[in-house]
Amino acid sequence: MTTQPSDLVRFGDRFVLPEQEGRAQRTVTLRAVAGPSIELPWGMLAIADPWFPEVSPEFPAVLLGKGEWPTTLSTIDVPRGSGTEPQPMACAASIGRLADVATWQPVVQAEEHVHLDCDSGLGAFYDITDAALLQEVFEDDAQMKRVFDAALAEQVVTMEVQGRVAAVVFEVPDGPDEYAAWVGFDRDGQGVAVLVDLKILDGAQPV
Repeated sequence: MTTQPSDLVRFGDRFVLPEQEGRAQRTVTLRAVAGPSIELPWGMLAIADPWFPEVSPEFPAVLLGKGEWPTTLSTIDVPRGSGTEPQPMACAASIGRLADVATWQPVVQAEEHVHLDCDSGLGAFYDITDAALLQEVFEDDAQMKRVFDAALAEQVVTMEVQGRVAAVVFEVPDGPDEYAAWVGFDRDGQGVAVLVDLKILDGAQPV
C-alpha cells in the first residue's frame, strides 16, 4: 500500500504496520504532536537538511504566504532502541493549517516531485530568504550537533536568528534518504500546508 498524504493526517486512526526484520506486525494509532510555530517573512518555504547547507534549495518549494505558521508532527508509538516502553516516532512533518486542507498534490519543480534530500537524519522548514542568515549556523558543526541531539530527544526543535525563530528542525527517524513533499490546498485553491512523508507508514494498512 502506498501511503497518501491524507493518510498521514488522519489523527486518531489506527494502522497495522507490516512485519519487518526483527519486528512483528503491530497496530498503531496516528497522533498529532504540535510543534513550534515559525514566522515566514516572505512565505517562501524551503525544505532542506540543515546540516548540509551546500545542497540547500536555491528556490522555494512552495509559496505559503507571509506570517506565522504552525508545525505538526504525525506520530505513532513504537519501541525504539533498547527500551521496552513505546516511544513516539514521527512519520510525517508538516507546516501550515492542516484543518483547512481540501486536497493534497505533489510539490513540483521543473516537472519533478520535490523531495527532502536528507543525509544527516534532520529536516528543516524555513523561509528561503533567511538562508543567508542561517548559513553561519548550518556550517557550525558544534552548534548543529547540539541541534541534532536536541532533535533526537524532542523530535522537533527551533533555530533562532536575531531573536526570532527562523527554522523548525525535525528528526527524520529513518535517516539518510529522500522524502516526498506534498502541498495541501484549501477549497479556494490556496496553498495552506506542506507535508513531508517520512515513510514510516509505508506498507501500513488502515484498520
